[in-house]
Amino acid sequence: MLRYLTRLVLLYASCVAFGTAAAFAQASPAPRATATPSPFAYAGYVRSYYFTRQNASGGVHLANQAAWNTALNLHAAYDLSHSGFSLGATYLYANPLGRCTTAVSHLSPPCGRLKPPALNPDDTLPAFELSTLYEAYVQYRSGRTFARLGDQVIDTPFANGSDSRLKPAAFQGGYFSYRLSAHWIGAAAYVTRFESRAASAFESSTLLTSHPADAPGVPGNTYAPGGGPIATSGFGYARLGYADAGFTANLDYYAMAGIANLMWFDGRYAWTRAGSKPFLAAQIGEERSTGTAVLGKIAATAYGVQAGLSLARGVTLTLGYDDVPAKSDTIALPAGVSCGANAQISVKPGTSFAYFLPAGGTPNCANNGNGTATVYYGGIASPYTDSYATDPLFTTSMTQGMVDRRSPGRGVKVALAFAPAGERFKGSISQAYYTYGESVLGTSPTREIDVDAMYYFNRVGKGRYRGLLLHERYGERTQANTLPYGGLPLFKYSRTQVEYDF
Repeated sequence: MLRYLTRLVLLYASCVAFGTAAAFAQASPAPRATATPSPFAYAGYVRSYYFTRQNASGGVHLANQAAWNTALNLHAAYDLSHSGFSLGATYLYANPLGRCTTAVSHLSPPCGRLKPPALNPDDTLPAFELSTLYEAYVQYRSGRTFARLGDQVIDTPFANGSDSRLKPAAFQGGYFSYRLSAHWIGAAAYVTRFESRAASAFESSTLLTSHPADAPGVPGNTYAPGGGPIATSGFGYARLGYADAGFTANLDYYAMAGIANLMWFDGRYAWTRAGSKPFLAAQIGEERSTGTAVLGKIAATAYGVQAGLSLARGVTLTLGYDDVPAKSDTIALPAGVSCGANAQISVKPGTSFAYFLPAGGTPNCANNGNGTATVYYGGIASPYTDSYATDPLFTTSMTQGMVDRRSPGRGVKVALAFAPAGERFKGSISQAYYTYGESVLGTSPTREIDVDAMYYFNRVGKGRYRGLLLHERYGERTQANTLPYGGLPLFKYSRTQVEYDF
């Protein structure tokens, strides 16, 4: 740039000394300067959320919830001399600007655990202060190879950022991928610790083996000594992916230490030349408990299909179906364990029942009258997305799904999405139906309708968006048979997000 400015000065002096005409006749065009890309890059957002949850309905007298919180998220990256290596870090700070800014304050009045008609905080947001450096990594990218080591956000089907709150979930470990050819890619990861989206520190536990503020945590039939988290040593992950013009497929494998091994396959074929761009997708999963099996016996199988087509530019209609068949064992229940009148297992304090059981009002047992009971189970255990509604099942909705319910059953979901390229408005509406449980024992039919709308105040183009964003989400869930089995008959969730990206 300095050389270019020097030439401009000399050219101007020449014009003054010898006359403009002569100068332009004799001077050669100056070469255009090439800017050197800065090795430093930064980005971030200011994100503010207001959540409301209606829990009280149909004779269920639970306190409703509300939360407001605002976060500043800053990301920085530095390229190390174009060697392929770079450093990255992301820090987030959030504060609800009230008197109840700590998680501990929400464990007792006047900040939490209040009785209706008072409002309790919604700590899935959360409604307390956060301060965390949730990313700090060294990265290598060159040709076909990508590797990242350290604290980071990863994107895999059952372990992902789940970024629908103030901050994403993060993972401590290493991730590696290599493009084997034009169509094939392989990836592997090993994660040792996890930070939930409502936490400010990494822990050697999961959403299913701890007591996080933003998730139900350890199952009620699993005893956690001392009431603390159950330590686990993370998970290993491997993926093989294929992509062609109209066909994509992935095989993912998770080895979750002390919990379960999970194999997951998904495939999708799109008729890209057809005017309506129809597609057909399928998913199959298998999960089995392993090692110390701290969550008890896990034996889950899942099948799913999805079809869709384009109705107009950027308007897509999809229909999905998932089936998670129930498993059953007939056993003599151990001491301290009983099958209650609500067809659900009950355990005495300090007692564990070594099965991964459904939750939320799904019946899971039947007394046989001969000293035995039949236990029904078979739900998918997802330690890093439980209750986040970010698992890969086609029928998962905004507030629930079979994975979050930890339940066998069936689900159907129809969705209409509007997302034309470059448009400032994007939205979707969906309707889902679930039948949790097994018909022989009893079921808990549930319906959910969701509406999602986003408006970008600046032009939306390729790459990362910068500017103001308004995002509104609403979910309404109704559930039958709550009188005999429990659960909420009616649940409403509203989420308003205002965000500025820079």
